Amino acid sequence: MSKKKTKKQSIVEQVKEPVFTYHSDGSNKVMHFFSSLEDMEADNYQWLATLTPEQHLKNATALIKRIFADDLKKNPTIGIQLSFD
Repeated sequence: MSKKKTKKQSIVEQVKEPVFTYHSDGSNKVMHFFSSLEDMEADNYQWLATLTPEQHLKNATALIKRIFADDLKKNPTIGIQLSFD
């Protein structure tokens, strides 16, 4: 007689932890905990509304430099000239 071996089904348990964000603006370090993604998005939009236009441009420039870092290393003059054709 042979015994049948059965596989144990793995049960995936989802842990629902609160979502948090961390803003570091100079000496003002704040950590926020949110109970839902909607609350987190609302807080993020409220924070973005407080930024100046210059800060938005600095953030956009930093993001572009981070995304195209490899291209900028290969050709450092790639973003210097503008052409309107």
